[in-house]
Amino acid sequence: GKDAVVSMLRRRGRELRSALLASLATKLAADPFAKVKVLIQELIERLLQEAANEANHKGWCDKATADAKQRRDYAAEEMEGLNSELARLWARGEGLREQAAVLTKEIQQLKDDRDEAAQQRKEESEENKRTVDEAQDGLDAMNMVIDLLEKFYKTAKKEAVALSLVQGPADDAPDAGFENGEAYLGAQSESGGVLAMLDVMKSDFVRTIEETQLAEERAQRDHLDFMTETGKTLAQKEEAESQVKGMLADATTKYDEADTNLQAESGKLKAALSELLELKPVCIDTGMSYGDRVALRDDEIEALKKALCILGKYAEYGPEGAADAC
Repeated sequence: GKDAVVSMLRRRGRELRSALLASLATKLAADPFAKVKVLIQELIERLLQEAANEANHKGWCDKATADAKQRRDYAAEEMEGLNSELARLWARGEGLREQAAVLTKEIQQLKDDRDEAAQQRKEESEENKRTVDEAQDGLDAMNMVIDLLEKFYKTAKKEAVALSLVQGPADDAPDAGFENGEAYLGAQSESGGVLAMLDVMKSDFVRTIEETQLAEERAQRDHLDFMTETGKTLAQKEEAESQVKGMLADATTKYDEADTNLQAESGKLKAALSELLELKPVCIDTGMSYGDRVALRDDEIEALKKALCILGKYAEYGPEGAADAC
């Protein structure tokens, strides 16, 4: 009976390429018959325990691997979304920065134009004031001259000379251009021309004052219109600049948050990949697949049970009944 068992185990060991069965066959060949059944039974129990342990290990491997893959896939998906978000926020930030730069430049140009206009208006107003003051001084002086001449001509026209006051013989007096005893009345015939010329000069001063004052009023109105319009534009652009800068700050904050999240997800991805690498030699690279190991172990257990069967039948029926019964 023992020889039949040894022979069967050696044959199955070769067929299954089972080192365990081959080793057992060699050991049984040297052991007493009574001890053979005990060895085979212990080996069957050991293989069953290994199967249970490996099933538990397989379950743990499957769960650990599935969890690691899930974390890996989730992190990779999150990183893809965050990269897209970062690209969008970067483009938005660049656009807002460009808008802010343009608005800042335009605002500064408006301020410069307003400052320049205010300075020119100040200089122009001062120049107009000087012109009016000088023309007014000339007008005042001209009015004084005209007034003096008018009084002179009116007074001179009524004048006469008292001959009793004349000392010396009147006949010996030199020719003065008018009769003896006649008073000098001024150039009464030319007085109208002189006063007319002075009136023309006076009107020039008046015209200068009026035209300069009108020009000043127009320039002041134009300046106020310019300052009002540019003031509105400046206020609008400053409000737009404030809004753009606010949106830029918001985009920058969101970009920083997305970048921080990306770094965190990158760490999770690295950890999941590292865990999968650690699980590989324990759960995958074991030299034989789990299914192949289960199949081999089942075949080994089946061969061992057959060996026990042969031994049992041999004891019951003798050499002739053992082989056929198992």
